[in-house]
Formats: sequence, structure tokens, C-alpha cells
Amino acid sequence: MSLGLPIHLARAANSRALAAAAQAAAFVCLASAFINLLIAGLGSAGGPVWYSTLILLPMAALLVFLSRRRTTILTIAYLVVGAVTTYLYAVTVLTLTPTYHDTNLFVIALPIVAMTLVGGTGTGALAGILWATLGFALAEAAVFLAANAAGREFHTDAISLGAYLLIVGVLAFDGLTRGVRSRPQSAIHRAIRDNREAEVRRELAVEAAAELHDTVLSELVTIASSAPGPLRPQLRRRIEADLRQLGQDPTADVFERRITPADPAEAWYESDLREAIELARDEGLSVDVSGDREALGLLSTECRKAVGLAVRQCLVNVLRHSGSAVAEIAISASESSVSVLVVDSGRGFTTSTATADRLGLRNSVHDRIERVGGSVTIWSSPDIGTTVMMLVPASRAEADGMAS
Repeated sequence: MSLGLPIHLARAANSRALAAAAQAAAFVCLASAFINLLIAGLGSAGGPVWYSTLILLPMAALLVFLSRRRTTILTIAYLVVGAVTTYLYAVTVLTLTPTYHDTNLFVIALPIVAMTLVGGTGTGALAGILWATLGFALAEAAVFLAANAAGREFHTDAISLGAYLLIVGVLAFDGLTRGVRSRPQSAIHRAIRDNREAEVRRELAVEAAAELHDTVLSELVTIASSAPGPLRPQLRRRIEADLRQLGQDPTADVFERRITPADPAEAWYESDLREAIELARDEGLSVDVSGDREALGLLSTECRKAVGLAVRQCLVNVLRHSGSAVAEIAISASESSVSVLVVDSGRGFTTSTATADRLGLRNSVHDRIERVGGSVTIWSSPDIGTTVMMLVPASRAEADGMAS
């Protein structure tokens, strides 16, 4: 179901739609007037008067400009030129056709309707009515002068008067009902906005829960593997820093996330991935890094954070479950994505029998990477080891896709 345009866009869209419809009708009127002049010239007693059709060209040219750009200056020029054109047109038609005794004619109404319909440049109903009234009055005055010059009686024709009353009625109806239409539309868009805000809050809550799980699990594993007695000063400072970070508002950095690539030279040293590797090394795991480290510069801030925290959980799993003291991380990039592999040669597990509610892999790895548009693939076999591949879209590819 279509919800329509927001209020601040609907008014301008309605104004443009009405103006476009009126301009199209004006083109039809001028084309009909051109054909009428051509026929009247061919059937005149003095022979073809084809050059009489040229009097409509200035008005048609200004209508073309006005259809492309609605401005007050162009509208005034159109009305002035249109009044002169209407006068010349009416004089020519009445002169070439002696059987016309007055101006209450369809052929005379054509330029009057064109003047009336394209009289509005304002975005409000009142401005449109004023312009239409001015255009109708100038056209009628031009026809009155033409009737006197050709020796005919002046009568306001019903067609041009009906066109004027129609455009005034449409503009008045639009202006009177605009506020009535805006109330339910505002309520609908407000409901959509509130629903989107609720979705964002839920996403942030899930992300915060996953980060809490990663951090707490990592610190518990570190404490459990430490020697009895007081904690090392470096380990104590790191745990205190993690606890302070957990106490921060999860929405505080939501506006700091960017989709633009980072500086490749700084992306690695400031990344959560490097921090996760250093933390794992502090806990006694030997981590070898290979591949293109500067590929992290292709990722957005949010993607780099997601990859770093997911790798941190993988390394925690290596320490906790694999029984291996060595892990390897391989980084590579293509034109559209960046892949990060975490490999260990530990005891492994059977992926088909892994529990579906395993929070470490589900929330901290799968869900985290999928939230940034990536994917996770796990290969593992008993007594062989485990390989986790995370594939994340590069920001450059995403930007190119949006531009195309």
C-alpha cells in the first residue's frame, strides 16, 4: 500500500503536477489555434495566408520555457506576449472569416484558455488563482479590442469562462483540503518513523548484548587461565577499560559510523582486529597474521568493528575449546569484499551436530557479521581443526553500487 509523499514534499509535488497538466492543455490549445489559422488562411477569398500562423510562435516559445522553469518573470512575459498574440489571432480569424459575427466562438476561446491555464507559478492555491484571473482578464481584454478593430460584437464565450472557473475550482479545492489531507498522512509517517526507531533500538540492544557476551567471556577465560594470585597490572588495566566501555551508552557512537573507507596505513593499527589479536596473545595464544593488512582500509568503521569483535570471539573459542596454542589469521581483499580467515589446528567439532543456540558463534560471529551485510562460513572436523571465514562487503563496492 502506498503511503504517499511526506507533507513537506506533497505540496510542491501537487503544485508541479497541476502546472504540468495546465501547460499540456495549453499546448493543445495553441496547436488547435495554429491549425485553425492555417485552415482559415487556405479558405480565405484572398488565397492562402500561411504567414498568419507565425503570430502564435512567440507565445508557444515562451510556453516551452515556462514548462521547463516556472518563474515569475517568465510568467509575466508569457501573459504580456500572450495578450498581444491573442489580439492578433482574434483579429486575423475574424478578418479571414466574414461569417463570424461575434466572439462567442470555440476558435476564439483557444488562446484565452491557454492564457488562463498557464497563469500560475506559485506553490499556493491563492497565488495560482490570482495568476489565472490575471491571464483570463488580459485575454478577454485582448479579444474585446480585437472585436472592435474587426467590427464584430464582443461576447464572452462559455468555453473560456468554463476553463477559468474549472482551474479556479481545482486550485481552491486543493487549498481548502490540504490541511485535512495532511493530518492522517502525518500520523502515518510518524508511525513509520517510530517503528523504525524501535527497530534501531532493538538492533543496538542485540549488538550491545553480543559485545557484553564477548567481553565477559574473554575476560573470564583470561582470569581462569591466569596463575593464582593477584592479576598482572596489564591484565587488570585491560579488564577495567573493558568494564568502563560496557558501561557506556550503546547508542553514543551510532553517528560516528561511516561508510567511507579509512586510511589504509592507519586502518590496521587502529582496528579492533589488531586489538583482538594482541589480547589473545596476552592470554597465551600464538597468533600468526598473513595477507593484506591494509585491506581493512576498504571497510567502514562499523564493518571493521564487527570483524574485530567477531575475530575476538573466534580466538576466545580457540583458547577455550580447541586445545591448540596456535591460530592463524589470513586477510585478503577483492574489488567487492574483504575476507578474514581464522584457522586453528585443534580438536575441532562436527558442524552438523553443533547446537543451534550456541551463543558465541550465533550472536558474536554470525549475527554480528550478517548485520553489516557479510556472511560467515565454518569448516571444522574432529582432530583436524576449525576454519572460520568472514566475508564483508567493501565500502567502495557499496558506494559504486549506490551510484549506479
